[in-house]
Amino acid sequence: MKITESSARKLIALIVYTSFEPGRETLRGIAKFAHELDNWRLLHVPKGDHISISEWLLDSGAEAIIARVGDHAMARILRATGLPVVDVNRSVLDFGIPQIDADDEGISALVAGHFFDHGFKHIGFYPHESGDQGWSQRRCKFLREECVERATFHIFEPPVDQPLGSKAARHAVRTWIRDLPKPVGIMVARDDGGLMVLDACREENMIVPEQVAVVGVDNDRPLCDLSAPPLSSVRLDHHKVGYEAGRLLDQMMAGSKPPSQPLLISPIKLVTRRSSNTRAITDPAVALGIHFIYENISDSKLGNDDLAREAGISRSLFQRRFRKETGMTIREFLIEVRLTKAKALLQNSNLSLTEISEIVGFNRQSYLGHVFKKQLGITPGSLRGGQPK
Repeated sequence: MKITESSARKLIALIVYTSFEPGRETLRGIAKFAHELDNWRLLHVPKGDHISISEWLLDSGAEAIIARVGDHAMARILRATGLPVVDVNRSVLDFGIPQIDADDEGISALVAGHFFDHGFKHIGFYPHESGDQGWSQRRCKFLREECVERATFHIFEPPVDQPLGSKAARHAVRTWIRDLPKPVGIMVARDDGGLMVLDACREENMIVPEQVAVVGVDNDRPLCDLSAPPLSSVRLDHHKVGYEAGRLLDQMMAGSKPPSQPLLISPIKLVTRRSSNTRAITDPAVALGIHFIYENISDSKLGNDDLAREAGISRSLFQRRFRKETGMTIREFLIEVRLTKAKALLQNSNLSLTEISEIVGFNRQSYLGHVFKKQLGITPGSLRGGQPK
């Protein structure tokens, strides 16, 4: 009997769930390696409990496994198969399963540096709701270490046996945020926690990001873009995690000994959105004024009187306190904010120069060009396609 190409391929089981973008991106990386190797057949294991997964693996005829090992029960099941296994989660340690994952120390350093650069002296950490995920614990540990002698550190401790989103859990988050020293930067272990934190800020009438800045991890675009305000987040290289997991598994199947230490993949960058895009503001009146600027940036007539009225103090007092807090006049600050938003729109949208001018409050395209030339020495059009010419 002639062996067909498909039956000669090695059958690789994938236990990587797709509820979040990181899982989907990891699968894309695995698929890329498999297509380049061209002798694997990939099977995605349906999500289920440990028993159903174990039975599925026995029936599948898989020769090796790439998995997101979430707990000790899963680790035991995978070890019991006797098959080569690579873990792309690193929640469970000391099971002898080779691991590839994001560099949690690098992630926390990136977030801490962002907060420090923006002047925050108080840092909080919102962990994964289960509390026992290794990656969440490591991110907390490394963030705490970054804060030594640079900032106070505060961790949220979820109420015991209360599901995420319950009344008790939401009340606990609100109480924690209300009692934190302000202004404060909060890192959430994963983007989905950012929604809970931002909702709590809104319910407590906390100004985001001037009083409470929030940064997530994973850059899961639907979650980040649907947040109010949009959530800043660390973009991880899950694609590379998947690709390198495939490479390692292939080496193990060829008889190579796996590395004794996890392979860690550095984060790509911190994607800054409105939830953390500000200086730390200690003056409550100035915080209100700056928040009002961002919320009304398209208003070309926005001026000192509007901001002072929003802050609830006189114009002259607001101007003095604004300059003391930011080191800039209100006009200088407005131009900086409008230029920053205009540059982002020029590089990341297909809007016309006229539309961008109106969105950022420059009113006329000619004035947009004038400010760009004076402040940056370039034309707005030079930013189209990426870098200034």
